Amino acid sequence: MIDLAKSEKYVRLEALGMGPYMMKKLKVCPECGRLVGKRSFLCPICKKRLPTKTLFDLYRKLHFQCPQCKTSLTADAQYCPHCGKKVVFHPSEQMTD
Repeated sequence: MIDLAKSEKYVRLEALGMGPYMMKKLKVCPECGRLVGKRSFLCPICKKRLPTKTLFDLYRKLHFQCPQCKTSLTADAQYCPHCGKKVVFHPSEQMTD
């Protein structure tokens, strides 16, 4: 199993200010698109109420997930790169809100 905390990919993403750990700390204002800390309730620019979901939650909603470990996968993945489980996506599976 891959140790994500020590994975070179995640270390590089974190160094650039983006990656799963940083995405879990941010929200996106639906009005102006500004990135705001996850503990904020209002956007500091447009004063609109922020959603409860973080940027990471929005990312996961747009991608297929491994049924066993919930790692985000591409639509053509046959095996999960994290846990090794064989994954089968059915044409009827759609990403929903």
